Amino acid sequence: MLALDGGPRLVPEGAVAPWPHIVDDDRKAVLDALDSATPWHWPMRTVQELERAWAEFTGMPYVLAANSGTAALHMAIAAAGVEPGDEVLVPADTFLASASCVLQANAIPVFVDTDIETFAIDPARVEERITGRTRAIVAVDLNGLPADHDALRAIADRHGLTLIEDAAQAHGATYKGRPVGSLGTLSGASLNGSKTLSGLGEGGLFATRDEEQYRLARRVLMFGEELPGQSRDYNARIMGWNYRIDVLAAAFARSQLARLPRMSRVREENGAALTARLAQIPGIRPPVVPEDRTHVFFFYPLLVMPEELGLDDIPVAAFRDALAQAVNAEGLGIMRWQPRPVPAQTLFQEQRGYGRGCPWTCGHARPGIGYDPRDHPVAEEICARRLVLGQSFSSLGPPNDISTMDLFADVFHKVLVEERDALVALARRTADAMG
Repeated sequence: MLALDGGPRLVPEGAVAPWPHIVDDDRKAVLDALDSATPWHWPMRTVQELERAWAEFTGMPYVLAANSGTAALHMAIAAAGVEPGDEVLVPADTFLASASCVLQANAIPVFVDTDIETFAIDPARVEERITGRTRAIVAVDLNGLPADHDALRAIADRHGLTLIEDAAQAHGATYKGRPVGSLGTLSGASLNGSKTLSGLGEGGLFATRDEEQYRLARRVLMFGEELPGQSRDYNARIMGWNYRIDVLAAAFARSQLARLPRMSRVREENGAALTARLAQIPGIRPPVVPEDRTHVFFFYPLLVMPEELGLDDIPVAAFRDALAQAVNAEGLGIMRWQPRPVPAQTLFQEQRGYGRGCPWTCGHARPGIGYDPRDHPVAEEICARRLVLGQSFSSLGPPNDISTMDLFADVFHKVLVEERDALVALARRTADAMG
């Protein structure tokens, strides 16, 4: 019997360890940073250590730690020379920050549809969206899987565009042997507490190979000032922000980075084991991992497929919501993520922006830009069918292991195979409630 109908839940309380995985080395690193935080000065030694470590890990010589991944992406957009009225191509299925960083430069996001297998921007759809105003492409390594960067690089080079990597969800993954964070001309990454490289609170990392881009990003980071050496002249050259990272977040992230390769291998093994089990269960489609890259499963995305069960009369939304309700009742955390493509969000539909329609109406933008979600049918389909495991509520990271993944798979087998009739009945009730 489903736990939802009064049966015993399959996953005992406390059986799944939360993320991030905190060990004594992490605690010591934070305490050491706390002890050395006075007298206050900038840059902190701990922050510099994190920047040097990320530079070594990625092979990107110029790194700045910031207070969020969103800040790091804004720094990347600015460092790429994107200016008001310029256009930047962004995947339609992503987190808002991949597009809002463009708005922060008073520039215009132009959305590109999604690849159905990788959930990343579809290289085959990029060139049709390029105009004379296009300046950059944002390639998002969504869910923990790198985008097809070589294909995107070829397009960017052909059109003289900058390739910006949004590595927020995929630290530790690789593409053709190269680490995430090094795959674009420049990159921005998140250290949000839930991420595969966690700062426990908030944080971000900007990286580039170009010294001038580094200088421009550093202006954005710190009030528009130049920072020769370790001194400040308190003279803003451009509009800048205060994007400095908290020293304790930097210390925690630096400690986690030392274990990132080992933690990534665990995630890869857990994801592969879970996929092998779920591939045998009809009604869901587990994620695909191309042979030329690795997946670290910040999210483990599933697409619901009621058609595989002969349930063509049940709406996808009703089946999806019923499955989520049943799985959660069994003690396994699952949820919807991004229920609509980014261009379908109110910000882009109403185009209020900063007020009075800016940046779309500020005189620099190409007139007539609009956002029709129907222009991105694959992204719409994914958003309608997607449920995700991952983050902290059902982490694929250590100390969870393959036995934990077997428990995850047992839940889906119970709900979709053993108790399928009860699930179908729930889905029909859900459909009736939806009207």
